[in-house]
Amino acid sequence: MGFANKERGHSYLEVRPVTSGTEAGRVSDFLLGKDCFDDQNFTPGEIEQLRWLPIRSLQEQHVFCWFEEDEGRIVSAIIFVENEHRSGGYRFEYFGVHKAYRHRKLGYKLLDAMFQFCQSRQGRYIETFTCDLPEYESARKMFERNGFKFMSHLPEYYYPGEGKLLYLKLFA
Repeated sequence: MGFANKERGHSYLEVRPVTSGTEAGRVSDFLLGKDCFDDQNFTPGEIEQLRWLPIRSLQEQHVFCWFEEDEGRIVSAIIFVENEHRSGGYRFEYFGVHKAYRHRKLGYKLLDAMFQFCQSRQGRYIETFTCDLPEYESARKMFERNGFKFMSHLPEYYYPGEGKLLYLKLFA
């Protein structure tokens, strides 16, 4: 992929695809680990997806899992898929940035790499979602700053008291 950036005195960080089972396992461990998401109350389905989507990216041409690492430690990751219709739509499933690496624009860099990739494949849109809990406020703001438009709210989606917010980004 070759998307590198010098981050505030840290080594060069490059967004690159998962290319081995070992990397897929490391990405899964990162995304499920305590240093990634502020909300650790995963649904059983989220745990399953975060375990298997990185592996599936090695096996299925429509599943993409990319990451960045710094000195051997995964510091950010993104997972997205071409939707089931294969007509130019993508679904942005998960991304996370290590707590110690936040506010360094790694999330923006992951999104930009995904946007460039989808557009290079004649992508028409990317859909995504997040939770309506306060812990996800920064993700919502980042979506909106990057051209995603709020589409709908599904209350009580994940658990009682936890709703799902749907967003869409159209490419011109």
